Amino acid sequence: MRSRFDAFGKNVLRDTLARVGAADTGVEVIAASQTMDVWYVPDPARAASLAELGLLGELAADPCQFEPFHDTPGPGELRGCVRKQLHWHHELERRAGGEAPFPRLCILSSGRPGTVLDAFGFGPVPGRPGLYRAAPGWRVDVVVIAELPRTRETLLLRLLGARAVLRDAIRELAALPEDAWERGIALPWLVRLRFEMPAEPSARVAEDAEEEEIVTEVQRWFEQLKQSLRDEGRKEGQLEALARQFEKKLGRPLAEAERSVLAERFDRLGLDRLDDVRLELAADALAAWLADPAAR
Repeated sequence: MRSRFDAFGKNVLRDTLARVGAADTGVEVIAASQTMDVWYVPDPARAASLAELGLLGELAADPCQFEPFHDTPGPGELRGCVRKQLHWHHELERRAGGEAPFPRLCILSSGRPGTVLDAFGFGPVPGRPGLYRAAPGWRVDVVVIAELPRTRETLLLRLLGARAVLRDAIRELAALPEDAWERGIALPWLVRLRFEMPAEPSARVAEDAEEEEIVTEVQRWFEQLKQSLRDEGRKEGQLEALARQFEKKLGRPLAEAERSVLAERFDRLGLDRLDDVRLELAADALAAWLADPAAR
């Protein structure tokens, strides 16, 4: 089960970072097949887009090794990430034939890894709730996803959280406008996550309450999405039929601008009002009604 959530997190993280640079998953660090979850290199030509990523954009200002943990990591996991960071720096210097900048490591933890923060001397970053930083020479950050503020700029990171944090983030994602870039990145992976989980509760791990909770939330969103698509299809059918009726009354095809006006008034005034207008007005008056910005 954890591998499903971990794969979901890595894919969402990679696709988000790909908006502002080159991001790859499973990058080999050494011949012994150590791999980083996500290795990211910013694209200077897209630096202006970093701001819309919020906290993640700040973390992505430099080349960075991202390691998301659905389960809160302990000291052993931190050492493993640092080991990869050191080996990767060695590999970068080998490729460069000399010195190379030391890469940043960012650990994304669903919960607060208290032992890690205390034992390795991480301190909170002022003004950034949920972000902790080690001594500068280590270039290691820890993001505690459960402590992030509930704002749009942290939404993609909170989708990498667990339990209530993930559930609430899914709801916030579904409530965004349909053209929101966050939806375009995360929703396809949520759909895939839904299909990777057994549909029947009896086929899932009975003792895992989190999986059951997230399956329920994703299923609720999925049903809402299907209903929205059905409603949109009905609306488009009604609007097309109405346009044909207007054209018949006018005795000519609608201009593109008139179709846009009709669609806007369909949303604002409703089908009944538009039917009344079509039936009550003569052709000339109907054309004037379409051309009048103040018409009701």
